[in-house]
Amino acid sequence: MGLRTISDHIMDIVQNSFNAGATKVTLKIEQNKNWFCFQVQDNGKGMDQEQLSRIFDPFYTTRDPRIRRVGLGLPFLKQAAEMTGGSIEVKSTKGVGTIVKACFNTNHVDCQEIGDLSDSLSTLLISSNDVELTVYRSKDTRSYSISNAELREVLKDLSSPFAIKFVYQVVEELEKSVIEEVPK
Repeated sequence: MGLRTISDHIMDIVQNSFNAGATKVTLKIEQNKNWFCFQVQDNGKGMDQEQLSRIFDPFYTTRDPRIRRVGLGLPFLKQAAEMTGGSIEVKSTKGVGTIVKACFNTNHVDCQEIGDLSDSLSTLLISSNDVELTVYRSKDTRSYSISNAELREVLKDLSSPFAIKFVYQVVEELEKSVIEEVPK
């Protein structure tokens, strides 16, 4: 399925929010020496209790079967998080939205690599045309936030080659500012 890194899981969950008709999505990523957690909150169509009770069943999907027949993203995310001693929590209300939170113990031998987070975040910011996406990112005491609304204010059209390159460069620099060790 291609969910080899934690970044892949983040992409999958945020894209689920886009596909659920969300107009506003908030992605929070918190990281420290031992843990990597992300939370995706949206105002999409949400799920009722019956749907919510089945989301970790392999091949179950709430999407139109003519569009999507797989339904493995959440079961793979659950397996990947729990294999590290981590967890996943999903809350949803029909007509209100959904919150997905997953945590990974990054010191565990079975933890997937984080992957190329800056590429994933850039892709999501650029591809969320009709959705307001805000990213909050922290590692230990360093943090940043960025939104496609702010980017549109500056760049107007996020689909131009210049804008795409600019977004990738900005997010890469923001990630470096959070990840790189501060000299003592």
